[in-house]
This record gives sequence, structure tokens and C-alpha cells, in this order.
Amino acid sequence: MKIVEITIVCAYCVFIIGIGFYFKNRAGRTAGGYWSAETNIGVVVNAFALLATVMSGGGMMGNIGIAAGLGIPFILSANLGAGTGLGVGALLVAKPMRKAGAKTVAEFIKMRFPNRAISYLVPIIVAITYTIYLVAQMKASGTVGQYLLGVSYNTGLIVTWLIFTVYVAIGGMLAVTWADFIQGMLMMLMVVVSSMAALFHFGGFGSMMAKAVSNFPNIGSLYMPVSTYAAFFILWVCVGLCSPHILMRVSTTKNPFGARISLNGGMLLITFFSVLTSIVLGAATRVVLGNAKIPNPDAAFLMLLDVVFDPFWKGMMAAAIFSAIMSTAAGLLLAAAASIANDIIVNLHRTGMAPEKQATLGRVLVFAVSFLVLLLSFNPPTYLTLLYSAAMGFLVSGLMVPLLAGLWWKGTTEAGALVSIIAGATTYGICYFAFQLPKFTEIFVALPVGLVSIVVVSLASKISSPEILQRVEEWHA
Repeated sequence: MKIVEITIVCAYCVFIIGIGFYFKNRAGRTAGGYWSAETNIGVVVNAFALLATVMSGGGMMGNIGIAAGLGIPFILSANLGAGTGLGVGALLVAKPMRKAGAKTVAEFIKMRFPNRAISYLVPIIVAITYTIYLVAQMKASGTVGQYLLGVSYNTGLIVTWLIFTVYVAIGGMLAVTWADFIQGMLMMLMVVVSSMAALFHFGGFGSMMAKAVSNFPNIGSLYMPVSTYAAFFILWVCVGLCSPHILMRVSTTKNPFGARISLNGGMLLITFFSVLTSIVLGAATRVVLGNAKIPNPDAAFLMLLDVVFDPFWKGMMAAAIFSAIMSTAAGLLLAAAASIANDIIVNLHRTGMAPEKQATLGRVLVFAVSFLVLLLSFNPPTYLTLLYSAAMGFLVSGLMVPLLAGLWWKGTTEAGALVSIIAGATTYGICYFAFQLPKFTEIFVALPVGLVSIVVVSLASKISSPEILQRVEEWHA
């Protein structure tokens, strides 16, 4: 065990749990306080929270391992897509969603399409996707514990699971947002410090990149099918437009203008963060690894830290990586629990439930979902980023078309949205499991199927009621 590193990480974890207890009373008063942080979060806090949410354990570890093992252009296409997605989301989604006052994306879609089947399908898709996404984050925590702190994989896994579950369950979205703000700043600081240290250690960017290319000639080239790079980029643009764990941040802002500024600020932070992790740290990691095959790509960055940093800075970096893991895991966990508690149980079956009981139900579901994720995380697959990107492709294929069409086309009907959700998600699943397509290109089939479905069925079915159309106009007023 590594005493200095473990001491720093433990102190950080105690601090994060303290945030959860600090916001306990405010989060427990109402469902709105628990799920949407009382709609009172400023733009700077939200921008850094978005950085922490989007870049996750994959951004701190998986992305760097992919850059070193599969090439910088491959992972950079996804990272730049994520930043672009927030910018596009600021233009297309932020204002109407914030004006609608929905606490979750599923609730927002239900406002536009008050259909019972849709009310079930959307939260089910969210829960499935985020369970897989959470497994990837949990693997990152076990890997950090094993390689950087000298504890077993299972120990790192269980400790991280317990910490983020406790502060999410206790403090809700308020605790998650303020913890993510702190974690986002720590992540950015540590990535800047490690990038500068790597450049100094290897004699500057030119020298470092030359060594990286010598070890892995394809590190900077487009050697995969061009469709793979394009699909990876577009997939993450779409994630920024429809992913609940990102758009839940919109509901925490003070007003629609703040929602837009938060997403644009997150876009700028993510783009800068992506350049450092994908290009600088990806190349530096390949220099350390030489030309050997990477045994565990998700631990490759940790091997760089062993070369560049002393125990104190390794402890700080471990805290930053745990920040990335817990920030995304917390947002995902809250969104997954909300999809079941708020969007299924409360809205469909217990509409008269008292606000305090709704918050209590949320806490119970947080523990239930997180325990399932823990059980699935003891034997996860390799490549964190590829794992959760595939899961997000399923969510995008099912939700993006009906969400955007419902916002911007008054002719969209309940029947069209329902068929689009089923057709898009099913097509993605068939393409993913039944065909050997280039990575992530399944969305090039699923999204057009969803779009054609919603147009054809909407034109052939009964238009939405005047009350709903008036509601859409008010969202854009």
C-alpha cells in the first residue's frame, strides 16, 4: 500500500461525503430540491460540473489509453464531439427545456407526448444505458486503486461505490452539482499540471511526439475507416443533445439564459481538456510504454504517472481521477434513479405522493441502482470509453429524434414519437449485435430509421392537442 497517496485520497473522500451531509436538509424537502437542485445553480459552477460529468473516468484514463493504443485522432473525434454537442445543445435544447421546468428528460418528453407507453419506454432506455455507463466508471475506480494506490481492484471498487452512493443519496442534485464543481476544477488543474510535467520530462512537445510516433507509427494517422471517426464524433455530438445526465444540468440553472451559458462554458472547458488528455498525455503515455502492446489500456495513464510524479503528486492525481469517476457516476446514478422513481413510480402510479416521500423514494432507488452496478462491475470488459460509448449509442438512437422533433416540429405526434423510439433503439440493437459494422456506425442506420419513422407516422396520425401545441410555443417564446 502507498501511504501518502492513500492519505490524500482518503482526505478528499471525507470532504466529498461532507458535501452530501451539508446539503442533506435542503435536498430532502421536495422532489425538485432532490432532482434539480432548487434551480439555483450559477453558470460557472454548472460549466465546471459539466466538465466533470462529461469527461468522467474515461476522460482521465480511458481516453488517454485509447490515444496511446488506438491513435489520437480516434479519441479526439469523440472528445471534440462531446464539446460540440454541448454547444449545439445550448442552441437547440437549453432554453425550451429550462422554460418547461421539467426535472428530467423523461418528464420533459412526457410533457410533449403524454403517452403511457412513451412514459415507460424513455426511463427504461435511460436506466439500461446508464447502468452500463456506470459499470465503466466503476472499473476505472478499481483500476486506480490497484495501480496507483496499491490496493486490490475490488477494494478500490467497493470504496468508491460506497462514497459516491452515500453523497448522492443524502444530498441529491445539490450535493452532486457542488461536488462536481470542485471535482471539475481539480480535474482541470491536475491535467494541466501533468501535461506540463510530461512536456518538461520528455524535452518538449516535438521531441515527445517524435518518440511516440517512433513507438506507434499510427498514433497520429487516420488508419481506421473514415466512417468510424465520423460516427464517433457525431455520436458524442448527439449525446450532448439528448443525454439526461447532461441535460439535468439545464434544470438546475436559474433561468434559460443561464442554461445556455452553462452549456457553452462546458463546451469550452471540455475542448481544452480534450486537447491536453488526447494529444499531450496520450503521446506521453505511448513514450513511456514503448512499442509494446498495452496489457491494460485503461491503466496506461497510471504508468505515465509512475514515471513523471513523486508520491505527493500521484496522490493528488489519484484524487483527480477519483473526482472524474465519482462526478460522472454521481450524475449517472441520479439520472438512472430519477428515471425509475420520478418518471415511472411517482408520475405513473403515485401522483399524490408527498414531496418528502418522493425525495425518500429517490434515495432508496439510488441505493438499489448503485448496488446492481456494483455487482456488474467485478468483471468488466476492457476499454472504458468504447464500452460506455456503445451504450450511449443505444440511448441516442432511441431518444434524440423524438426529443428534437417534438421541440421544433409541431406536426410531431404521440404515435410518431412512440414508433421512432422503438424503431431507432431496436435498429441500433440489431446492427450492433447482428452485424460487424465499423465502430459506432450503427447510428448511421438507426438515426435515419428513427427520423423516417417519426415523419411518416406523424403525417399519417392525429396531430397533438391545441393545449400541447400552445405549450411548445411557450417554450420557445
